[in-house]
Parts: sequence; C-alpha cells; structure tokens
Amino acid sequence: MNATDGSTTRSRAIVALILGYFAILAYATIANDPLAATVAALGFGVIAIAVGALLYDRVRDPGPALLAAAGCLVAGGLVQFVAVLAGSPAADGLSSLLVFLGVGAYVYAVWFRSE
Repeated sequence: MNATDGSTTRSRAIVALILGYFAILAYATIANDPLAATVAALGFGVIAIAVGALLYDRVRDPGPALLAAAGCLVAGGLVQFVAVLAGSPAADGLSSLLVFLGVGAYVYAVWFRSE
C-alpha cells in the first residue's frame, strides 16, 4: 500500500483547503459570524469528500480498511451538506461520526495492516 503515489498537486490543494477551513472556522468562532460558520461547515464536507476520493484514487490495493475509510469520508462529506441545507444537528453529528470513523479506519489500515 502506497498512499503517496500520484499527483502532488491534488495533495497540495487538499492541504490548502484544510488550512483555509481552519482559518474560516477560527474567524467564524472569534467573530461569531453565522455566514462564515456555514462556509466552514460546507468546507468540512468538501474536504471530507476530497480526502476520501483522493485516498481511494491513490492507493493501488486498498483492502477493506482503506475502502471503509474512503467510503466513510465521502459519506460524511455528503451528510455534512445535508446537515447544512436542512439545518439538522443530527445530520451534523452523523457527519462528524462518519468522518471520525473514516480517519480511524485510515489509521488502522496504515499502522496495523501487514504488508
């Protein structure tokens, strides 16, 4: 399993999205700006989908843990859009849970999967 194969441009774009997300989130928190909070929530969804898609695309032999990670991240991003559009705290919590599970599955796959 080699998650570093492929274009570095996509990886850099995702890093830029993540840094932008944290900057907007910090501003939304400090300024108590609901529009910025909504943009940050949408950014969370975009980042989750992008990371999940990149993970799936860049791994040659994903295996079940990496497939679960990619699937949870993409699903979490999509549910985040539902949470924002519907204003649903339950969907927001589910989105966070799915992203957390996706990150956990990724950590498991990278640290505990024997090559």
